[in-house]
Amino acid sequence: MIFLGFTDPEKDAEIVRYCADHVIRKVVLFSPEKYRFPCSFPEHEHIEWSEIIKYVFYYRLLQEIDGATLLVINECLRTQNRHELTYNCLRLFLNQTPHKLIFQYLPIIDTWDDFAILFDLDTQSRWKREKIGADRLGESIIRITQVSLDLHAVPVDAGAKTKAAYAREKTKLLAEVRGDPAKDPHNIPRNLYLMSGKAKLGCIDPGAHYIGRNNRFKLSNLQTYKESSYPRAPYTVFEFCHNFLDFSDFLALSRQTQLDVLVADLKVDQWYFERYMAWSRRLRDAYMTLGRVP
Repeated sequence: MIFLGFTDPEKDAEIVRYCADHVIRKVVLFSPEKYRFPCSFPEHEHIEWSEIIKYVFYYRLLQEIDGATLLVINECLRTQNRHELTYNCLRLFLNQTPHKLIFQYLPIIDTWDDFAILFDLDTQSRWKREKIGADRLGESIIRITQVSLDLHAVPVDAGAKTKAAYAREKTKLLAEVRGDPAKDPHNIPRNLYLMSGKAKLGCIDPGAHYIGRNNRFKLSNLQTYKESSYPRAPYTVFEFCHNFLDFSDFLALSRQTQLDVLVADLKVDQWYFERYMAWSRRLRDAYMTLGRVP
């Protein structure tokens, strides 16, 4: 079974309910550390995402997992590579027991194809080499609490000085990429996006909380995308992260669905805002596809 959008208490309740309905000797929970939650079943073990592939855990689990073991795959959609090594290890564990619960806050990282990873884990990877459409989803029981993301742009005037510096930096970065094909072109928007930061400082409300790429301005009310908890929601987006997975983690940990976003009048700021608007539409479309389960 796949559960989307469930809270930690709801996850634990599903584990308890499942164990009451089946003969379960032990629960093994696989999860990134920041998503670890208390499990009420007496006999349980937590395995951190990064440890799954380590020999000390891998070979022991292959010996211990049996038909009386419940495997809980919690927030393990960590890469878009459907055949990544850690996923392959989980496949082998899942082949040893019919008992599995898969929890994930959002159904995708970036595109619909990401959901196939969750689907593979729930269906013993019988279709791991095929694209997964709505016609195949009936092979899995999927329970959904939908996350409806609402992004609202808050305009910021970058000012003439910043716009001039932005134009110079853009010319420089483009020349560097043209001169060295090995350079990552994604570094151009990543670097340019940081230039509106000083202009956004004038919009900071000391009583509000913000989320940004780094805390280069030493703001006491700003957190970054690499932290393990976000207890001060709601947050305003000072700037987006480039990686959709980091933003997904922020949404899952903060449980925030409506966000104001500081958007300077620079093309890169507008590009990032539209990039995330497009991502939110892909997320909505994924839920629409899941809603067509036969």
